Amino acid sequence: MELTALRYFVTVGKELHFHRAAAKLNMTQAPLSAAIRKLEEELETKLFERTSRSVKLTAAGELFLREAEAVLRRAELARQRLDNLTSGRGGRLSIGCNELALNTFLPKLLAQCRTRHGKLQLSLRELETAEQIEALREEMLDIGFMRPFGFDLTGLQTQLVIRENYRLVMQETHPLAKSERITARQLSGRSVILFARDVNPAIYDRLTAALTTDSVPPPEFRQDARNKSSMLAMVKAGFGAALLPESICRGHLPGLTVRDLDIALPKVDILAVWNPARLSGVLKQFLALLPPEPASRSAISPEKSES
Repeated sequence: MELTALRYFVTVGKELHFHRAAAKLNMTQAPLSAAIRKLEEELETKLFERTSRSVKLTAAGELFLREAEAVLRRAELARQRLDNLTSGRGGRLSIGCNELALNTFLPKLLAQCRTRHGKLQLSLRELETAEQIEALREEMLDIGFMRPFGFDLTGLQTQLVIRENYRLVMQETHPLAKSERITARQLSGRSVILFARDVNPAIYDRLTAALTTDSVPPPEFRQDARNKSSMLAMVKAGFGAALLPESICRGHLPGLTVRDLDIALPKVDILAVWNPARLSGVLKQFLALLPPEPASRSAISPEKSES
């Protein structure tokens, strides 16, 4: 079975139309149809249900489509690795990141990489932590920048890149805006905007536990937002105060005010995470550009399985 046949099959499986698939492959329909028939004969399985009006994948076709896509992805990764090996300072690097990395150190890091390794092709993907870890284990990413609080990083290597504190953002007219430091008691019964729990249950549970005391009712936790920009928008709309990393709170925020918290909250640690199985020369060059860790891991407790 050849990769060309798999590419033909995947294209038809995505388009579900032989004429459009042939056009996309820059070929005529007849040889494409012949190639698909030959593949079905080789597999001894019918992959498509064809009528004069439609083309549909069979159950076997749907299964084979997923497997064929995985094979083609692996083949592309092998080609990229070969490029990295043979092109010296060139090659490709696939980078995963979260919103906080994009808003802080990552643009400067990418600019440094462009200056020093101009031939290196960078592919940047914004992904949630779970997606980045899965992609690293499947060797679909070279490196990820994430907050892996509560996630299993067994088999992966890490380096702390930034460490921040949480701060509370609210409207200037908020009842707590006159306070310099906010306590958990002051937040009791008030609306506090957090990210949706499914984004990272471990961090969410740690934050809600820290804001809940035995002697007073807890805040009203809102989970309407999935990222920090959405949380800020909700604050501006008057839905409550939001817990946000300090870097998000820098700069001019019209109509809003930012306060420190007198609450023991987890640090906001962003780590570079990579799979040592993909430690190519290109990745080593990129890792050399990372800023030094903001504090030694022996001096402060990182977010390990809490980080």
